Amino acid sequence: MKITLVGAGAIGSLWAGALARQGHAIHLWRRQTDTAFTLQWQGLDAPDTDTFTFCCNQPERLTSSDVILITVKAFQVLEAIQSIAPWLRTATPVIVMHNGMGTENEVLQLLPDNPVLYATTSQAALRVDHQSVRHTGVGPTWLGAVNRAGEQWQSLAGVLNTALAPCQWHEDIHAPQWQKLAINCAINPLTAIHQCRNGYLAAPDFTAELTDICREVAAVMTAAGHTTSSEELVQRTLTVIQATAANYSSMQQDVANQRPTEIDAITGFLIEQAHHFQLATPANFALWQQIKHLEQNYG
Repeated sequence: MKITLVGAGAIGSLWAGALARQGHAIHLWRRQTDTAFTLQWQGLDAPDTDTFTFCCNQPERLTSSDVILITVKAFQVLEAIQSIAPWLRTATPVIVMHNGMGTENEVLQLLPDNPVLYATTSQAALRVDHQSVRHTGVGPTWLGAVNRAGEQWQSLAGVLNTALAPCQWHEDIHAPQWQKLAINCAINPLTAIHQCRNGYLAAPDFTAELTDICREVAAVMTAAGHTTSSEELVQRTLTVIQATAANYSSMQQDVANQRPTEIDAITGFLIEQAHHFQLATPANFALWQQIKHLEQNYG
């Protein structure tokens, strides 16, 4: 397939290399004005790297693409779509993949005729430097439609699965989005505040705080129609902490490098939903405040 990938951060680069390895023609759309980008791609536990050189920022390649995969951060999604809109055919499916929730309504307004799909992934990647990425952990990817036109593109789950398994289609993409959001609410802010690897949160010192976070998230999820319990979310979170113990979260990396985080799309979205359902989320609100304070005091 001819695939345009919008954004070439850690996750975008991971997918670009994985799809290229399967023979897909990858075209990158980046903020940088370069017409080519060379990527050093290292698979999970692989001793060697693969080198790919991708064409970039070519409108005719964008127009001829079979699918668009957007992997920028949540707060960059609308700007990314606006940047490709002049050359985007209305029949081309658009996949949006980012941490957190809350962009869907505005994306559908910008793309009223395109098939629109959302993906949520637990694949992990580390951007070693500007042109190098390493696959650091395997996790599920879910793909689902958010409009009727998107429902015709279930086959894209197979394309993603062949590149980076496992990937499955979900009839209600909001369900796995909420599950991922719950884990992100627990792990991402704490690792960013304490500047630690995920595994550090397995210490007994964090048990009470993780329990409070998950209790609030469970109440909001249940009110939103995705019934769960705080006990279930705590167990899911601890499982992820243990499975990704050596990894750094994306928010930890953002704070370490003094970049804007996705806190508004993760904890901020949760707080907005809690307000809608008239639920209190003091533990999550405190984390949101701490991350915003860190962002505002970057040097």
